[in-house]
Amino acid sequence: MVTDGGQKDSDSAPTLIGSVQRALRLVEAMHAENGATAKRLARVTGIPLPTVYHLLRTLSHEGYVEREGGAFRLAEHLPLAS
Repeated sequence: MVTDGGQKDSDSAPTLIGSVQRALRLVEAMHAENGATAKRLARVTGIPLPTVYHLLRTLSHEGYVEREGGAFRLAEHLPLAS
């Protein structure tokens, strides 16, 4: 609910971005599994396989994920701000 000042009521649910949540679940799973195939990541996260591939492609492009053979793992040097 929006108050007179244009602010959302504190009881309202926050706005969450589903694709960001899925990407973070994927990153957590890669960390826990110490690398895994896309199929394995889809299975452990419950994210559909085509979505896993799209997220992995994006994370790879941005330098967060590396592929070794058929397995994906977090990059050794994550491109985080210093």
